[in-house]
Amino acid sequence: MECMDRSPELGLLEELHGSQKAECFVLYGRRRVGKTELLRTFCQDKKHVFFVADQSPNRDALAAFSQRLWQAAQGEADPAFTFPSWEAAFRFLGSLAVKERLVVVLDEFPYLLEANSTLAATLQKVWD
Repeated sequence: MECMDRSPELGLLEELHGSQKAECFVLYGRRRVGKTELLRTFCQDKKHVFFVADQSPNRDALAAFSQRLWQAAQGEADPAFTFPSWEAAFRFLGSLAVKERLVVVLDEFPYLLEANSTLAATLQKVWD
């Protein structure tokens, strides 16, 4: 990957992070251009949950996401812990974000959609 100046993109993310309301930012583009690295750099000094999806089945993806959320909120989770649904996980996430500013990155979101075609609608429902 070639070195790119990401100052404008980081500036936009900082501006959104500094707003007084919840913000949703979708970053998409072709592969291997530095999107993940940009988001990792942005998250470095912020309370965040960074979840990188893979091509796991829905149940496994939910379990892995549940573990990341629980770690952010409470520290280590019981390895068997998982939220009963994506909606429950997103609602828990919302309760965390009310307490303090929290950056949440769902990297490789299309993999999650492959495993659960209703996930975007569930996220939208909870966001609304």
